[in-house]
Amino acid sequence: MLDDIELARRHGELTGPFLAIADKLEQVLTTRFGVERYGQSGDEFDPALHEALMHADDPDASVATVSMVAQPGYRRGDQVIRPARVGVAGPA
Repeated sequence: MLDDIELARRHGELTGPFLAIADKLEQVLTTRFGVERYGQSGDEFDPALHEALMHADDPDASVATVSMVAQPGYRRGDQVIRPARVGVAGPA
């Protein structure tokens, strides 16, 4: 369900009362249960937090970074519920 909410938000399809409900659901998951969404373009790639779906060589990069997020990850404290599914750019 959180993935569907995120996709609707990305595409601008989350409006009106549905937006309020989605915001409240995400707020409750964060405040009561400590669940947080993570994974953004530009983050340093960490195989403990990210699942790399593709890799592109970047000769100018010194470290691998997230270039695209297919699905955000979710964690509770230090426990990864689901890794972020990402594209990675970095040294060969």
